[in-house]
Amino acid sequence: MRRLTVAPLCILLIAMAGARAQGPAAPEPDACASFDWPILREQAWFSAPGLPRLASGATLPAEMPGATLELSTEAQARLPLTPSREPKPETRGGVLHVPAPVVPGLYQITLSENAWIDVSQDGTTTRPPVATTRRRGCPGVVKSLRFQFGTQPVLIAVSGAEVDAITIAVAPAE
Repeated sequence: MRRLTVAPLCILLIAMAGARAQGPAAPEPDACASFDWPILREQAWFSAPGLPRLASGATLPAEMPGATLELSTEAQARLPLTPSREPKPETRGGVLHVPAPVVPGLYQITLSENAWIDVSQDGTTTRPPVATTRRRGCPGVVKSLRFQFGTQPVLIAVSGAEVDAITIAVAPAE
């Protein structure tokens, strides 16, 4: 009789362990170190107290290379560039202006969430990234893209986001 009461308990424990294993994936600390270039600087900016929260169309403050950009529906976002990738229905977008880089060179744009970005320095021509790195499981950072910039202001058009706000950092590549 004792074996009959232990068996259901064992089955219940095995079932619970299986359900826990199939739950949402926990953050993977190694994922943050496996980007193609360092993102520790951006992680620090994204978690800094007082990180600016900007409305779509605002300019990134010169004293802080990162900010959280508020997004709206694609129809309300009024993107100045036609997205180079068709946004899915019900996604969000926004625009961030970045002051002209003082020194031309390789810059990286890092995002906290999944989204598509189109980048321009003349307001009409989309600039392709030189390189892209993306990892799952890194808390606070999803992808980082590198662009070659001159000394004109930068326009970043965000589209295809499934969140109400996205944190973005723009800085010279390390």
